[in-house]
Amino acid sequence: MDDVLLEVKSVSKTFDGVVHALNGVSIAVRKNEIVGVVGENGAGKSTLMKILVGVYSPDKGEMYHKGEKVPFPRDPKEAAKRGISIVYQENGVVPWLRVFQFLFLGHEDRYIKYMKLQTEKMKKQARETLEALHVTCDVESYMYELPLSTQKMIEIARAILGVRLESGDGDTPPVIILDEPTSPLNDEERKELFRNLSNMKKNASFIFISHIIPEVMDFTDRVNVLRDGNLIAQYDLSKEKMTEEDLFRAIVGRKSSEYISRPAAGKSAGAEVVLAAENLTKKGHYYDISFDLHRGMCVGFFGPAGSGKDMIIRSIGGLMDYDGGKLTAKDKTLKADELPHVRLGRGIGYFSGQTGKELFLNWSIAKNISIINMKKILGKLLPVINFNTERKMAGKIVQKLEIKAPSVGTDCYSLSGGNKQKVSVGKWLERNPDILLLVDPTIGIDVGAREDIYEVLLEMKQKGISMILVSDEPKEYSILCDRILFVMDGRVQQAMGPEEFRKVMST
Repeated sequence: MDDVLLEVKSVSKTFDGVVHALNGVSIAVRKNEIVGVVGENGAGKSTLMKILVGVYSPDKGEMYHKGEKVPFPRDPKEAAKRGISIVYQENGVVPWLRVFQFLFLGHEDRYIKYMKLQTEKMKKQARETLEALHVTCDVESYMYELPLSTQKMIEIARAILGVRLESGDGDTPPVIILDEPTSPLNDEERKELFRNLSNMKKNASFIFISHIIPEVMDFTDRVNVLRDGNLIAQYDLSKEKMTEEDLFRAIVGRKSSEYISRPAAGKSAGAEVVLAAENLTKKGHYYDISFDLHRGMCVGFFGPAGSGKDMIIRSIGGLMDYDGGKLTAKDKTLKADELPHVRLGRGIGYFSGQTGKELFLNWSIAKNISIINMKKILGKLLPVINFNTERKMAGKIVQKLEIKAPSVGTDCYSLSGGNKQKVSVGKWLERNPDILLLVDPTIGIDVGAREDIYEVLLEMKQKGISMILVSDEPKEYSILCDRILFVMDGRVQQAMGPEEFRKVMST
């Protein structure tokens, strides 16, 4: 295959002589394509990518660059000389640098003449590079001034430019590894990123890692599926007919809850209204929001970034007040300035996918679960914590949610993203609130952990817990919601059921 830029064959990697991270994995990247690499946490994706950029050395395997066998790189700089670089998931920009300064960060020595930095030459080359890669921005803008999608594109442009400077090869397209580049982006920013990537394929090839199946299906040419360190499947999406469900089953080995018959609302669902909003208004954010939330039901607020959906749920949770209107829970009027702990006392919980804010990461699993369930672990005679009860309570949650950890005493910072998320939802499962507010409940976690959390949330609905959802993932509305309110410019424009919502999203 003359168009193959990079190929690795039979790559294996074992840690501590016990953990088999990769078992004979082979993948190839051709010119001008986006290759997907997918799998759950622990599947081996990150290990393989770190081998490609020289962070790890493989135990076995072969590497080919433009058809010639070469040794694996010993460090990222050597990988860059071979035309390979990586853009990590975390936002790697330096906010207070201008665009042209960030693009050439680490390569300034190439632009020093007579002890002076040639900034005009840097700006000129920065403009030429961004224009060639179809990235539109002012090279003199500060990075913090730009949208997140543009910042991510400049990170990618910097990786391509760095490869060219290190390799000295301006003709061979580089291979850029994108490690979950869309995780910090909202839906509109993701679409903008992929529009730009489609144009960038003329100048580079990409290895794309993502947990979001629709974007893998829509924007990759071929996809490799890893599971438990093994290459399970390879698909050429330009030739093979596949559905999202097909890819999900290959990744996880079971059926997605999106394609399982949705359970009816909870047994106790019906006429009882547990929360009612009447003309709720926060000037500058949202206006005249009215809805009823019934027991065991889920209402979703869906809309683009800046629509006001996030502010509505913050007001309901007590994180922000409101100027006008009325909010009632179980026929009791809630004060506009009530704080979150007061709302919690009224049976309103708030679950966000941002585990850094939801969990005390230096605390154990047991402590994080018990922190909002203190009454269940205090002694009956003396208000002293019964640590045995605490451990049993946490053990029950760990078992039910299949949280992978050595013990309930394990600190949460050492857990994977999906397991952190399970601890976070587990504490609310134990709390059993009347109403649970959900804000991006599965953001940034793999498809398997996401499905586990959906199952728990659906089970909570069956028990009669009511929910309100705000998310940038349309699929979550289809799975969890009984009614979706479309919000634009701070106002509800339309209400629809899940079936109608699916049809709208598919058009």
